[in-house]
Amino acid sequence: MEEEQKKDKDLEVNSFIPLYQQLYDNIRKQISAGIYKPGDKIPSEGDLGKEFNVSRITVRNALKQLVEEEILCKKRGKGTYVTIPARVEALCAGNSFTNSCHSLNAKPSTKIISTSIEKAKKAVCAALNIEQDEKVICIKRLRLIDDMPAIFEIDYFRMDYTFLLKEDLEDASLMETISRNITTQPKRVEDVFEVKYSKKEYSDYLKCPVNMPLLKVRQIVCTENDEVLYYNVQYIRSDKYKYAVSANI
Repeated sequence: MEEEQKKDKDLEVNSFIPLYQQLYDNIRKQISAGIYKPGDKIPSEGDLGKEFNVSRITVRNALKQLVEEEILCKKRGKGTYVTIPARVEALCAGNSFTNSCHSLNAKPSTKIISTSIEKAKKAVCAALNIEQDEKVICIKRLRLIDDMPAIFEIDYFRMDYTFLLKEDLEDASLMETISRNITTQPKRVEDVFEVKYSKKEYSDYLKCPVNMPLLKVRQIVCTENDEVLYYNVQYIRSDKYKYAVSANI
């Protein structure tokens, strides 16, 4: 068995295929075989050079190609890692993060950061159609995919949704929780997209560098009677989760 594994790692010096290409192919095979899994750190350039008996420039060229193809990613000062593929939201999920993850065979989870009652700011008042300085319920949540932070979300509700303060929202679908407690159902969403650079608060929870570009989504969720149900702001790591939109034309 050891001889077979060694043979798989041998590079053919006299082959017409360049050594860096052979090394590239070898690393790709190891990733495909699950020897290196998404998020795993691969050996350093020096270690790979010794393992395959090739120069650093050969290793560097092979890794460069793998990074350009987003199979590997370099983290400054830490090393080179197998890329964790971004999950693309399932259009059939009905705007539900939980349902989307389930349809992608991924494990969704939610961490409640805070639940509070606060004075609504101007943008929140406009979105919820309430008077300036009215109080609202504010819920901050961290959404995770396979235990990896993907979305920092802030949800705002009018004070007639106080039932949410009594609900256990940890690892729960907010849509399903609301549907169980009101007679009208969520039916339509309005989204506004922009790119924002991550502040320290978001970076701390999303485990990303400060000033990293995030997809910011401002979303108004409406009922089947076109009444505003709630308003939320999402900061999404698009390298972990890609937001999908479908529209009729």
